Amino acid sequence: MKKLVLTAAALGLCLTATPTFAQDEPELREVDWYRVNLIKWKSGKGDRAHEIIQMFEKVDEALGRNDVIDFHMQTGEWNSIVAFKMTRGIASMGWKTNPDNDAWEAEFIKQVGGEDKAKALWAEFDDCILEEQRNIGHIDINE
Repeated sequence: MKKLVLTAAALGLCLTATPTFAQDEPELREVDWYRVNLIKWKSGKGDRAHEIIQMFEKVDEALGRNDVIDFHMQTGEWNSIVAFKMTRGIASMGWKTNPDNDAWEAEFIKQVGGEDKAKALWAEFDDCILEEQRNIGHIDINE
C-alpha cells in the first residue's frame, strides 16, 4: 500500500511539473532588419567614394527612401559604417530578386545616363574599397 501511495504521489508530481504548451502560433518579435556594411577605403579614395555615395543618395531621394544610416567614423578600424534598412524584413534574403533593389537599380541607371555608365560607376566605387565586411542586424521596435 505504501508503494502505491508513493507511486501515486510521484505520478502526481510528474503531471503537475509537465509544462503546458500553448496551442497558439508563436508571437514574432517586432524588429527592423538592416544590412550593415563596414568599409575601409583605399588611401586617397574616400573622397571619391563619398561623391559616388551622394549619387546613391539622390536615387534614394527620388524613390522616397530615407532609411540608410551612414556613419563617417572618426575612430576605430573602419572608415564608414552603413546600415541599409531591409524594408521587407529578413525574409527578403530568400528572394531570387528583390523588387526594392530592382527599382533602385533602374532609377540609378536612369539618373547616371545608362547601364554602361552605372556599371562604370559601380566599378569605380568598388575600386575605392580596401576591405569590407557585410553583416545583418536588427533594431528592436518599442511598442
